[in-house]
Amino acid sequence: MSRNVNNWHWVDKNCINWAKTYFETELSGVAAEANGASVKTLAVTSVTGDVDVNQRKGKIITIFDVALTMTFEGTTADGTAVTGKIEIPEVAHDTDEDDYVFDVSIDADSSAKQPVRDLIRKTLAPLLRKKLSVFAVDLIKVHGKDVQIEGEASKPSTPVPTPTPSPAPGAKAAAFAASTPAAAPGTVNTTTLDDTVELQASAHDIYDVLLNQAKVQLWTRSNKSTIEAKVGSKFSLFGGSVTGEIKELVEDKKIVQSWRLSSWPAGHYSTVTMDITQNTNSTVIKVKQEGVPIGEQDTTSQNWSNYYWAEIKRTFGYVGLVTTTTMSNDATSTQSSSSSDKKQKRRRRTDRKKKSASSAGAGAGVYTGAGLAVLTAFALGFWFSKK
Repeated sequence: MSRNVNNWHWVDKNCINWAKTYFETELSGVAAEANGASVKTLAVTSVTGDVDVNQRKGKIITIFDVALTMTFEGTTADGTAVTGKIEIPEVAHDTDEDDYVFDVSIDADSSAKQPVRDLIRKTLAPLLRKKLSVFAVDLIKVHGKDVQIEGEASKPSTPVPTPTPSPAPGAKAAAFAASTPAAAPGTVNTTTLDDTVELQASAHDIYDVLLNQAKVQLWTRSNKSTIEAKVGSKFSLFGGSVTGEIKELVEDKKIVQSWRLSSWPAGHYSTVTMDITQNTNSTVIKVKQEGVPIGEQDTTSQNWSNYYWAEIKRTFGYVGLVTTTTMSNDATSTQSSSSSDKKQKRRRRTDRKKKSASSAGAGAGVYTGAGLAVLTAFALGFWFSKK
């Protein structure tokens, strides 16, 4: 398994939920007065779109495109009360401050309420522009550290592979290449993985196959794998490449573990929660892994699929029905059909910028993972890792 050396690989973080809170905080209560009229924003009622912070080859990039709606109240010089809403159809990473559009609609509109509309356009809108202009800066300030590894030692773009010795003939060797622990971290930026697997087996069988040492040694292909169905007990799988501790057990229903790869920063553990649900003809395992280091999520997810679930199915003949894996991205907002075209447009623009950033400097070198493993008699691949 490869670490994100020199921040080479594309890493992104979905920040839409944070952005919603940010806009609600920054854009509510903004007030303006002139010529006896007054107006104040009340609340941000809708934030739709995409907000991401990305890192590629050491460069932090903000990619966002959202539409905002807020409510307001005001009073004219003669005391007429005015309420309504302001829509900003596009707040994007490539929108200049002067290009923001403010669509104002007034409840029960009449000519008597026009002074408040004019006040919004002439005085309130510039205040909102200033607020919006610093969004990208604040976004990077808060989330930039989560997509970039600081203090990473400089290494060549093409490391020399280090071969791993072959196991003795006939031995049930571990399915991982040996890995070297990373130096102790200051702060480890992390994310969460969610995985759902459905197998044609009973909940008791699934619970047992994950905790019964004899069975674990079969699907890990290693007689050195150790585990015990006891809270507080330590476990070691794949020749020590995966280690941790049993934190909570509910028989046939739930397993909670601290879990780490030996390549992760020293002393850093994720928390794995497996909820096991028995259906009529199958069992669903929902796996939530919190605390996965940023940059390791794709490989960690693939390793669960290839070296846990695929090997359990192959070893015990369980038929897999469904396997879905997601990152801990914020939930997307439900939009009406009238806004779908805007959403697609934002997606296309976001994808274009990602592709452009990813291709920049593509000829500068080729990054390859270290580690070359010899297949065992069971034709297993190795998980491999390095700093």
